[in-house]
Amino acid sequence: MNFLYCSLAAAAGLSEIVAGQKIKIQVSLLLAHDGTAGKLLQAWEKSGREKVFAGQKVIITLDHQLPAPTPAARSLHRQLQDFADRQNIRLYHRGEGVLHQVVAEREPLRPGMIIAGADGHVATSGAFGAIAFSLKPEEMVLPLATGVLEIEVPEIIRVEVQNQLQPPTSPRDLALTLTGLLAHGLARGKAVLLSGSGVWGLSSSGKMTVCNMLGETGAITGLIVPPEVAGEEESKEIVLNAEEITPVVSCPPEPSNVRPVMDLVGLAVTQVVVGGCSSGRIEDMNALVKALKGRQVHAKTNLIVTPASTKVVEDMEMEGLTKVLRLAGAIINPPGCGPCAGQHLGLLEAGDRVVATIVRNTSGRMGAPDAEIYLASPWTAGLAAAAGVIAID
Repeated sequence: MNFLYCSLAAAAGLSEIVAGQKIKIQVSLLLAHDGTAGKLLQAWEKSGREKVFAGQKVIITLDHQLPAPTPAARSLHRQLQDFADRQNIRLYHRGEGVLHQVVAEREPLRPGMIIAGADGHVATSGAFGAIAFSLKPEEMVLPLATGVLEIEVPEIIRVEVQNQLQPPTSPRDLALTLTGLLAHGLARGKAVLLSGSGVWGLSSSGKMTVCNMLGETGAITGLIVPPEVAGEEESKEIVLNAEEITPVVSCPPEPSNVRPVMDLVGLAVTQVVVGGCSSGRIEDMNALVKALKGRQVHAKTNLIVTPASTKVVEDMEMEGLTKVLRLAGAIINPPGCGPCAGQHLGLLEAGDRVVATIVRNTSGRMGAPDAEIYLASPWTAGLAAAAGVIAID
């Protein structure tokens, strides 16, 4: 069996498994945040369950609406605080950062561990070889109560990325390129297994960026197979040469609509957003600053920066990036999701056109349905912030 099936079989206490088989697996970690936890609490109360199986294996972050932008958001935060206190759950409520970054920084993630979370991008942990399943809030009740997740063993799609990315092409460009290739049903309901020197050679930050976008392909999970267990004899459905990948932009109305940056040069931009769970790490902030090249943010463009965690904030301050960005005219948000989820800290109006390093560009994602969202790398975003248009230098 391949790495995924071996890991799932072990979690199910079975010697072997096959695609389509229904199994019950033990989970190592359960995740939620204030964007989904309201529905989770409702489902929990409706179920009549009283006790979480192991509170210390549950993490909830306040990252979508912190600081609370509405009285309703504040009320939810207080409900979550009460629930966490009663169940001995680990609640991060002091602005520690966005869920997936907090997990990566504070949890001993390891290959083959099983994670389930009420969020569409929990596969970010696949950067470390973990197997993370995205669930609806209502689907979290049984795992919360029992520590067991019931799944149907998914089919697999294997992707090999050969060679190394050539600057200024970044892991984010690779992530968007993969999103375009794996969309339109190719990966829907399947598990995406990534291998090859093109992903193994990335930093942890780069690996997280790549795995983060897998949720936008319809895949049930995705991960980077540890090189020591990768099977060379297994055929690959998709083989990419990283040296041939160029900077790209995902155009409205969906992340899979990927085009070369060159095709969009000169398109005016009113706002640029860098940060969040996809590209809010120190590596991304350095790329943003390098792209600005000492220039001011364009007079007709806002640059909003959202560090992924307090650790990233500390690193930015230590390296002097915070001051550089502030003096250039950037607006720096507290750690978290920022405007990505369309709830506060930088929403768009009709007529806005934004270049963003967020996860999704569907209509209304960041505010007004008529606003245009273009997904790109921190480098491309930085060039756009300085020029006021999509640019290549």
